[in-house]
Amino acid sequence: MSEIKSEQQEIALLNKSINLFTKPSAVFTNIKDRSDWWFPFTIIVLVTIISALSTVDIQVRAQRDFINTSEMIPESKKVEMLDAMDNQGMLNKQVAPAIGGALSVGISYLVVAGALMLFGNFVYGGQASFTQIFALVSWGGLIGLPELIVKLPMMLINRTLHAPTSPAIFLSSLESKTLLYNVLDVFDIFAIWKIIVFSVGFAIIYNFSMKKSYTAVVVLYVIYAGVSISLGQLFKGVML
Repeated sequence: MSEIKSEQQEIALLNKSINLFTKPSAVFTNIKDRSDWWFPFTIIVLVTIISALSTVDIQVRAQRDFINTSEMIPESKKVEMLDAMDNQGMLNKQVAPAIGGALSVGISYLVVAGALMLFGNFVYGGQASFTQIFALVSWGGLIGLPELIVKLPMMLINRTLHAPTSPAIFLSSLESKTLLYNVLDVFDIFAIWKIIVFSVGFAIIYNFSMKKSYTAVVVLYVIYAGVSISLGQLFKGVML
């Protein structure tokens, strides 16, 4: 009996994963009553780790290029930093990106869920639990799967961490730190897809209109994009 129940649960989770791409409203209607977030969250953490491990060499190359071209780092310090990178063991090179990728997913999901809940509960005066909103973010985050399928091969083929699926694709990777590049990259097709999916979930969980929901999600995305671009331009010469 327990085996049959387990199989049914697996099928249900698989169906929900498929429906996220075809009928997202059905998924969010379900999680409104049953806020199961662990499955999509685990999937995204795993694919993020795989992506990080797949691009270790590209990340190391990008770090070396940054150090060599940075005007903020003294020449004597550059030598020390490059030597330290060369003396790193393979374990450190692979474990650190994997842990960093997993942590980045957890932290970013918590921040996004907190921002959505702040807007929904306090700005709009709605009612939803943090678990419901975190489930919304976790299931909506599955849009990262097709994004990875598209972008990872581009990164591996071009040997770069920049794989734009936005109007920024018409600019070279050498312009990746420019203001124009970052502004154009705001209109990434997967970011727009996530906005649509998150808005659907936000509307269903809070019983808001789609217009109200889109307004909330777009405003939060614009704030996020503005802060990211501003910090990028401010610290583009400093290795964080």
